[in-house]
Amino acid sequence: QRVVLGIPQRRSMKPFSLTYVRYPEDDPLGLTMALASLAPFCMIWTTVGAFMARRELWDLLTLLGILLNEVLAQLLKRHFKEPRPATCEQVDFCDTHGMPSSHAQLAAFVATMMTLQYVRRREEFRVFCKRNKRGASGRAGHADAMTAALVVLAWPLAWIVGISRVYLGYHSVEQVVAGACVGCVFGAAYHELVCLAATKSFSRLDVNDGGLGGAVARAVIGARMRDSSLVPDPLEVERVALQVNVLDFKGKSL
Repeated sequence: QRVVLGIPQRRSMKPFSLTYVRYPEDDPLGLTMALASLAPFCMIWTTVGAFMARRELWDLLTLLGILLNEVLAQLLKRHFKEPRPATCEQVDFCDTHGMPSSHAQLAAFVATMMTLQYVRRREEFRVFCKRNKRGASGRAGHADAMTAALVVLAWPLAWIVGISRVYLGYHSVEQVVAGACVGCVFGAAYHELVCLAATKSFSRLDVNDGGLGGAVARAVIGARMRDSSLVPDPLEVERVALQVNVLDFKGKSL
């Protein structure tokens, strides 16, 4: 066994399966499918970046849901132990089980979460306006166009991810459909049972409470975490608040 820099070199190496993609050489569509197959991981890192930048509770809950979704996918693979289709030999990826497709499951989970969150924002704001007998005023009362566009595009992207797994030979159609169904069901259940409960608990945190509740509240404040999941357009609210603060600061500094 070779030793390089004092580290024994293993005789056999294996790729990291979650990001390992092979595609037909000189096939532009295959390259496109390979890139689409990596889209779920772009979703993960985008959510990580969003959480680090904005400290939103919903982003943290989404990351936790993605982790639990992957754990569920691996448990189902071990339970069903269904081999991948014969085409897996072309991509040298037959040593793991294929039912369900974890890529399709993750893409469907994220799309479901985004859709339910968008609907929740819109419905809660309508209820608020009706209860207070007033209409939505200003841009802050309407979800921004980019958010709506991302929600709409999430579903075609999820379909493309599933198609790419079949096109490249990693999964059968049945495995992809099963993964998409599991992702949708788990996403809906996670949204209703975990996310909504977490947001309610978050709103009740009080630093003046004794014991664990107060400690959690102080930790949340220290981490600058927040929950704007019910605000139709948080960016517009932040823009207006920042503009007011800047004008106030300029006025005091003159």
